Amino acid sequence: MRHSHPLIPAMLILCLALPCLAWTPWGAIYDSARDERSVGDQAADKKISLSIKADLADKDSKLALKVHVYSFLKHVYLVGAINDAAFRAFAVKTAKGTEGVTKVTSYFKPETDTTADDLELAAKVRAELIGNGDLSSTQIEQEVMNGEVVLLGMVRSKKDAALAVKVARGVKGVRKVTSFLIPPK
Repeated sequence: MRHSHPLIPAMLILCLALPCLAWTPWGAIYDSARDERSVGDQAADKKISLSIKADLADKDSKLALKVHVYSFLKHVYLVGAINDAAFRAFAVKTAKGTEGVTKVTSYFKPETDTTADDLELAAKVRAELIGNGDLSSTQIEQEVMNGEVVLLGMVRSKKDAALAVKVARGVKGVRKVTSFLIPPK
């Protein structure tokens, strides 16, 4: 019969609990502190995007997964690769009808079979954005569809917005970059 060290059960419990411990508000607090928006604006934007996502999912949960919803300063961006024109129109109408929304921009592309390639390209773009020492890229979101990169989010300056586009364009495999990056006014 093997005898275990008395700390092993405690260590096992700690290891099993780590994934739960990793999900804390600390990441949210860090993101909030790095965001160019006020906490109130962040909360309003989160409420808007969640409301739109819920309405899209209520209509058609499968198609809703193809539409990514972002809100920055009450300006909603709908981005996705989706062929269903009626659902695209529904998404735009829903966003425009959501309380607090001041503007809606949609960027839809036809669906393609390049998901694996797009995921790989997204990872490369993200790595380059993070690796650039002159760029604060923690608040830059990205979507990649058929080699086309869409950049969204708040940045510190127009210079950061231009640099993010330049960095993304420099990644091998990127066919086009569309920027919806918002510098402070």
